[in-house]
Amino acid sequence: MRRWSCVGMSDSASREAELGALVSRLGLSLSGLRLLDRALTHASALGDFPELAGNNESLEFLGDAVLGLAVAQWLYEHVPDLSPGQYTQMRARVVNRHSLANSAEAIDLGRFVRLGRGEESAGGRRRPALLADCFEAMVGAVFLEAGWPAARDFVIRILGNELEAAPHTAKEWDYRSQLQIFCQSRQWPLPEFEVTSESGPDHKKTFEVTVKVRGQVAGTGRGKTKKDAEQDAAKAALDREDQK
Repeated sequence: MRRWSCVGMSDSASREAELGALVSRLGLSLSGLRLLDRALTHASALGDFPELAGNNESLEFLGDAVLGLAVAQWLYEHVPDLSPGQYTQMRARVVNRHSLANSAEAIDLGRFVRLGRGEESAGGRRRPALLADCFEAMVGAVFLEAGWPAARDFVIRILGNELEAAPHTAKEWDYRSQLQIFCQSRQWPLPEFEVTSESGPDHKKTFEVTVKVRGQVAGTGRGKTKKDAEQDAAKAALDREDQK
């Protein structure tokens, strides 16, 4: 199977056949292939071939929302009665750049992506961020072409292993990791921890740590080690978010 770039894109019949084979292999039923074609067209392609209709960035935005909703519904139905903060942390465990790039690789999505010559030569087809973006855009295309149930089922099927593992993995996270994932899920900067005071003799110190989220103090913690104090501060920040 050929690796699609912007070179030779006049062969539209072959492109349609390639995408049709992908759709069939993935068990999808789409009303057309136009949006899927666009979902797999990187912005770099337009620099070399401006006659193309558009790139996948708007579909990526839509697909991100569809992914989030599909995963949220699955978690709500299969892992009931958690707090909003816990659900958010689990969703971030499933929907992140690493897992989406892995999912794109698992279905061999990279070979169907239209790239500009520069991006192609720089190895963009194997770049995790690019693959994750294309997967999100594809989900957006499936949503528009086939509707919500089909898009949801596609997401659940492709991310099934991540979904099944999320509730078990979440129990193993420490509070600091949970807070970092919480911030990443909202595309916020990572939390900042700072030791604000130390007290007691060297052999029996107590540390106080504050954690800032988006520049604002979100929690304060204390512990016999800096790590323990950071964990306590992160827990306070997460508890505060749950109460909002």
